[in-house]
Amino acid sequence: MSSSKGGGAKALVSKIASFSAGDAAIESKEEESRRRKTLLRRRSAVSAEVTSLHDIETFSPKVVPKNEDARQRIKKALEENYLFKFLDQEQTQIVIDAVEEVKFEKNDIIIKQGDPGDHFYLLEDGTCEVWLVRPDKTEPEMVKKYSAGDSFGELALLYNAPRAATVKATSSCTLWAMDRTTFRTILLQTTSQKRQLYEKFLDDVPLLKTLDNYERAAIADVLEAEYFDEGHEIITEGQPGDKMYLLEEGEAEARTGGNVVKHYKHGDYFGELALLNNKPRAATVVAVTKCKCVSIDRKSFKRLFGKLDGILQRNTREYDVGTSKG
Repeated sequence: MSSSKGGGAKALVSKIASFSAGDAAIESKEEESRRRKTLLRRRSAVSAEVTSLHDIETFSPKVVPKNEDARQRIKKALEENYLFKFLDQEQTQIVIDAVEEVKFEKNDIIIKQGDPGDHFYLLEDGTCEVWLVRPDKTEPEMVKKYSAGDSFGELALLYNAPRAATVKATSSCTLWAMDRTTFRTILLQTTSQKRQLYEKFLDDVPLLKTLDNYERAAIADVLEAEYFDEGHEIITEGQPGDKMYLLEEGEAEARTGGNVVKHYKHGDYFGELALLNNKPRAATVVAVTKCKCVSIDRKSFKRLFGKLDGILQRNTREYDVGTSKG
């Protein structure tokens, strides 16, 4: 089975700023510029509304009962959605529990330009059109179409702003809806919890002991969770390397030439040699048990691991061809 990927924990303010893509697509460059200036003025007040540390830690998301078929359909939709596809398995389950199914018929208005925002929508089935009345116009124009897997409505929820456009169903539609408070808090809560979890895990990684808390937090923000079943190859000898891995749960082993050359457990890392030396993987690393790893991509590795370059290079010299980590 191929690995299933979760998302790294991102800084809270960066997470808020990143969720503008869906609604922003319907605006002209001039309108987007005006909107961004307005949102910058609002951001502090909006963040304070539900994102205090106390609110995040004490919030209990709703659980809407669903059968297994519905849960699988939601999961598939989330995996194809830019807002949710990087959540890890635990975070995804929280979202699946919280959304509610809603249906609209052809020509129904799902959201109306200028109205306050009360729900975020994930379109599972059907098609919609986005209609916009520009400031200098009186008649709406169709500016975008949505199909299964698309989402809309996030800006109004994140920034307490009116709806930026009207979304109309052009066929019978099935959507999964999440109310404003649940939407904002789940995304921010999972981000906060994941960052705290990764920071704690990174404290246990010997390689990172020389880093201060700020430096470890910066690494925690870019980590992505990946899951591997027993027997699955995490990295493959001879393949180009684009990530370094830290083993959070489970056990793995490095193999080359048919021989096991190293065992990995909680807190161990591998894959750094290919990033340091710009060479193909020197060994295959296989999951001995079901494993959860966190990975860091090449660009982030070069940016954040500079202080550790001496340690990594020293480790490199200690490896021979039969014992390299990959």
